[in-house]
Amino acid sequence: MSPKGPGSPAALRRANLARLVETLTEAGGHATQAELARRSGLSPASITNLVRQLQAAGRVRIAEQLYQGRRCRVVTLGAADGLVFGLDLGRTHMRAGLGTLDHQLVIDEFRPMTAVKSAEEGLKECADLFDQLLKRAGAERSSIRAAVAGVPGPLSLRTGEIGAGAVLPEWTGINLQAAFSQALGLPVTVENDANLGALGEFTWASPVETEAPLVYVRLSTGIGCGILVGGRQVLRGAAGTAGELGHISLDASGRLCRCGNRGCVETTASTPALLENLSAAMERPVTLDEWLALALEGHHASLRLLEDFGRNIGAAIGSLVNLLSPAAVVLGGPVTEAGELMLAPVRETITRRSMPAPGSAVEVRLARHPGLTELHGALAMAADSAACLQ
Repeated sequence: MSPKGPGSPAALRRANLARLVETLTEAGGHATQAELARRSGLSPASITNLVRQLQAAGRVRIAEQLYQGRRCRVVTLGAADGLVFGLDLGRTHMRAGLGTLDHQLVIDEFRPMTAVKSAEEGLKECADLFDQLLKRAGAERSSIRAAVAGVPGPLSLRTGEIGAGAVLPEWTGINLQAAFSQALGLPVTVENDANLGALGEFTWASPVETEAPLVYVRLSTGIGCGILVGGRQVLRGAAGTAGELGHISLDASGRLCRCGNRGCVETTASTPALLENLSAAMERPVTLDEWLALALEGHHASLRLLEDFGRNIGAAIGSLVNLLSPAAVVLGGPVTEAGELMLAPVRETITRRSMPAPGSAVEVRLARHPGLTELHGALAMAADSAACLQ
């Protein structure tokens, strides 16, 4: 099954369910349906239907009570049974975790992927990691209410496959939802990792309350971008590929990109491109950890490369700021371990490249939970799916 677009009934239902749960939490976990309608801005009829879904999912309890002389239905937030599974799969890593339906991380595990793996090998390792997490948590497979896997690259809404030019070329041409579901032995929703990063950053545990667009940029082997609109809906576009920031062309005669265009942001600002550049300058292979350590020590070439990186990323984000006027742009991924050394040139370039009004309104910062952002997003989407009884 292909991911549903931001305007679909299922997406709207997920957003409204999330709004209701947040409203109930803010009310102390206990409120009448009339109060919930007033606080959330949703219609009484919508509240009735949404409460019924949450009750069926075991997330709330309903009681008929007398309140100010009138009989009313009181909704109480209760912990639901069951867990959700989330997976963040990258070119060089795999991180998975189990969480509760009320956005609490129960257990997680990180595994590096040092060798290129075929889809078959990767799926087998994902299944092994899933089994290990269940064993460590003392949980049964039947306790998993929903599962979401994040993959790097654009996902086709029509076929459910990773698009051409992805950082996992060995996985192209495969219906990933069917493949993951078969490997794990339960239904799995597959989503772009940057989209999950946006959900993890802006909706997990401490939701960001705004109707303005919210942007998450993942800086890694590839450069991904997830965009939330209307509070918590992922912007996917007609083809499901919205947010491909890494394939904005900055130089029409520049280096050929794996997507087939020239001068894309990824040709100068992805970690492989940067490390190739630095390794050539130092006449020996340089790893990402060594590059960041050298930059923090003040190594001239490493610092210069980090500044160039910040300017290239900032130029692309500056265009995005002009186009969307987001409330926040958050940067995640391993390169952000450089902290302010990386962030300063990004902010400076965004300010220079964007119009004054949107440039001054946007907050540019690093992810709150580095390394866990995409996993949090997978767990958040899984929890919402469980609440919707899909």
